[in-house]
Amino acid sequence: MQETLQLAIERGAESWQFFGFVFAAVVTLVLTALGDLPWPRAWGLRLATKVVAFFAVAYIVLINAWTRNWLVGVLMAFKTLG
Repeated sequence: MQETLQLAIERGAESWQFFGFVFAAVVTLVLTALGDLPWPRAWGLRLATKVVAFFAVAYIVLINAWTRNWLVGVLMAFKTLG
């Protein structure tokens, strides 16, 4: 029982570290892509778009249960390869 609990704790910790890595990578990619677009001089529109994009990526990667389960599956597939 103790060993099963320890494995569950390790898997949970590894999963959240992986979520953090994926979240940081995707947010960096999205915000960089938005920064490279030829925006008009309206700085408020640029800022609002980046804030909305940040929260959309946060929801998709960190909160949405389907995406989280899929990412855990990807993580487990990578772990079994190595």
